[in-house]
Amino acid sequence: MKAADRIKGSLTPLLEQLNGLDWMTLSQRLLLLDLLLRPIGGWEVRPLILLLSAAGLLVPRLQRHPALWLLLTILSALRVYADWPMSDNHAYVIPYWCLANFLALLSSTPRENLALSGRLLIGLIFLFATAQKGFISPDFMDGRFFRQTLVLDSRFQDFTLLLGGLDRDELERNREFLEPDPRADEQSPARPQAFHEPPALGNLAWALTWSTVILEGLLAIAFLWPTRGWFFRMRHGLLITFCISTFAVATVAGFGWLLIIMGVAQSREASLQTRWAYLITFALILVYREVPWGEVLVQWRAF
Repeated sequence: MKAADRIKGSLTPLLEQLNGLDWMTLSQRLLLLDLLLRPIGGWEVRPLILLLSAAGLLVPRLQRHPALWLLLTILSALRVYADWPMSDNHAYVIPYWCLANFLALLSSTPRENLALSGRLLIGLIFLFATAQKGFISPDFMDGRFFRQTLVLDSRFQDFTLLLGGLDRDELERNREFLEPDPRADEQSPARPQAFHEPPALGNLAWALTWSTVILEGLLAIAFLWPTRGWFFRMRHGLLITFCISTFAVATVAGFGWLLIIMGVAQSREASLQTRWAYLITFALILVYREVPWGEVLVQWRAF
C-alpha cells in the first residue's frame, strides 16, 4: 500500500501538469516528438529536422516562435520534393500542418486558427480518401484491394494468419501465385497453379473494405460538418476509434500520430477524458509499432 501511495504521489504532479497544459502547446509538442520518433527525409534534411525538433521540445519559447515552424515547413516540403512521387501519404500532410502552425502563430487568434486548420485537414483527408476508394478505384469496392493486400503486404501477415483461414504455407503459395519469380519456368510443377482463397479470407477482405469506407466517410462528414451539433461532437470519438483499430494492423505510426496531433489541436472544447484518450492512443500506436502483438497471438494460437 505504501508503494502504491508513493507511485501515486510521484505521478500526481505530472498528471496535474498535463491536465493544465494548453492544448495548442500539447499538439505542437506531440508533433515535435513525432518528428524525433519517426525521423523523415534523407541526409540533406534529416539532421536539421531532428535538431529543430529537439530544440523546440527543450526550449518552450522556441516552440512558440513562428520561425521554427516555417523552417520545418520548408524542410518537410523539400523531403517530399526529393522523394517525389514515392513519399508516403502522410508525408504530404506534414508540410501543410507545419505551415498551419506557422500561420496560426502569426495571427491574433492562434488557437482558434490552428483548430480550424486541423479540422479542415482531417476532414479533407478522409473526404478524398472516401472518394478515391468509393468512386474512383473499382478494385477497392469489389474487394480486390484487400484480397491482395492481406496476402502480399507483410504488415498484414499476422492479421491474415489470425483471421484469414490460411496457414503459413498456404499464404506463401498465394504470394508466389500473385508475384511469381520472373526467372521461374511457367511450367514448373513447383509453381502454384491457383490462388487458394478460403471463405474466411474473402469475408475478411469484404469486412475491411466496407468498414474502411464507412468509417472514413463518417470521419469526413463529422469533421466538415458546418454546425456544432451531435454529429460534430462525435468527431473525436470517431478519430480515436479509427486510429486504435487501423494502426493496430497497418502499423504506419507516422500517419497515426499525425492524425492524433491534429485532433489534439482542436480539443479545446473536448472533455478531459477525450484529451487523455488522444494521449493514450498516441502511446498505443508506439506500442503497435514496437511490439509484434500479431506474431505473439499467432504463436500462442499455434502452441
